[in-house]
Amino acid sequence: MLLIRNANIVGRGMSDILIGDDGKYLEIKPEIRAEGIENCEVIDARGMLAAPTFVNTHMHFDKAYTALQGRESTVETLEDSIHIMHDFKRHYTVEEVKARAERAIRECVMFGTTKLRTNVDIDNMANLVGLEGVLAAKEATKDICDLQVIAFPQEGIYANEGTEKLMWEAMEMGCDIAGGMPAAEWLPELARKHVDLVFEIAEKYNVPIDMHIDQSKDMFDRSLEYTAWLTLQKGWGPRVTGGHCTSITYQNQSHAIKVMKLIKEAGMNICTNTQVLAIMGIDAEPRTRGVTRIREMVEMGINVATAQDTICDGFHLYGTGDPLDYGLVGAYTAQYNTPGTAKTIFDMLTTNSMRIFDPDAKYGIEVGNDADLNILDADNIQEALRTRASRPYILRHGKVIASFERKAALL
Repeated sequence: MLLIRNANIVGRGMSDILIGDDGKYLEIKPEIRAEGIENCEVIDARGMLAAPTFVNTHMHFDKAYTALQGRESTVETLEDSIHIMHDFKRHYTVEEVKARAERAIRECVMFGTTKLRTNVDIDNMANLVGLEGVLAAKEATKDICDLQVIAFPQEGIYANEGTEKLMWEAMEMGCDIAGGMPAAEWLPELARKHVDLVFEIAEKYNVPIDMHIDQSKDMFDRSLEYTAWLTLQKGWGPRVTGGHCTSITYQNQSHAIKVMKLIKEAGMNICTNTQVLAIMGIDAEPRTRGVTRIREMVEMGINVATAQDTICDGFHLYGTGDPLDYGLVGAYTAQYNTPGTAKTIFDMLTTNSMRIFDPDAKYGIEVGNDADLNILDADNIQEALRTRASRPYILRHGKVIASFERKAALL
């Protein structure tokens, strides 16, 4: 048994939390008495925030740390970043991909994330080497987190010879999610065919869909509305997620509203990855923020999450895997600047992301749920984001598995 005293539970207030030997919440109420509970360990949270562990549903662990010595780019566009990765991918080995992916996974867990979803490039450069490495890293870290793997055709399916066959092979190897990137195709009709194939793969293997959709500043990239329409027709709802979805920002208002209404009606998710998108691409003045219509989508009731996306690779020199880092960037890019909207961002890191990861899962600090819990050294959510607070206790299934301390001192 584990008793956590004096926890300030997000959305609930001060309480004690009793966790059973089965790793589930047993009791949540003020002043639980430890006397009479056999072999009960006690943690005093001292009024710190208690929240469910973070969920990060958009990563690229196969590429993590490939830019530790820097990245060189001529124009710093998405297309330029993709080309930067080509030479890396051609020289992947299973062992080095596993080592980089495992390091990134463990560091994400260190920051309090116990559920992760990663894309893995499937194309005629990496072939299936990156996937082998990431699957090996998944096996090596299964005791500290749950990891879902997306078969991701970064270079397109029809624009990259052999990728269609590789996508089917990737699913046979154990991918959990069917991914896509229709904007990589040369023609709109091929982009639509790309989406159709992803749905076909997902139906064959009975898996969710998570595609990079319209991740450009081109208003003519319009796979998002077609994906939402297919989702509505098939009744797939929250099993379908669109990542990035930036083209809609550059479309006229009346059309964008129509598309957002369709997304809402379909029940699909949007995952905006603000930290990477805010830095990628050099605009003419006035510069854009490079993200989707976050505020409008949230106000319309669409499930919007945010995620890290990349850590120090050909796309993005920076990134730590800390949700409070990329959450803070999300607050800036969405222009969320009140305690209420700070809670909106925090939900994007937790409950909204969990709806993407597993829409049917029981999640959160409730009796009977798995005790996946972060104790954050902050008085409230906005302070947690502002300071990227320490996390002295990170629990998975009722066991303390990690601790993160942010420390500074004047000497």
